[in-house]
Amino acid sequence: MTFFSGDTNQDGFIDGGNLSPVDNDAVGFVMGYLASDINGDGFVYSADMTIIDNNAADFISVITL
Repeated sequence: MTFFSGDTNQDGFIDGGNLSPVDNDAVGFVMGYLASDINGDGFVYSADMTIIDNNAADFISVITL
């Protein structure tokens, strides 16, 4: 089993739409337990955006049965 991170809007797809909340929080120097903190370090910044960008490039999505 593999886990991927970056679906901030919980629509089942990691795509460009997930970058906006992270970008907005990064500009505001937001800290804490947030959906936009992709790597879980307590800070929202460019490293979180990189994870989303890499997973979006691989077309990561959820498969449900």
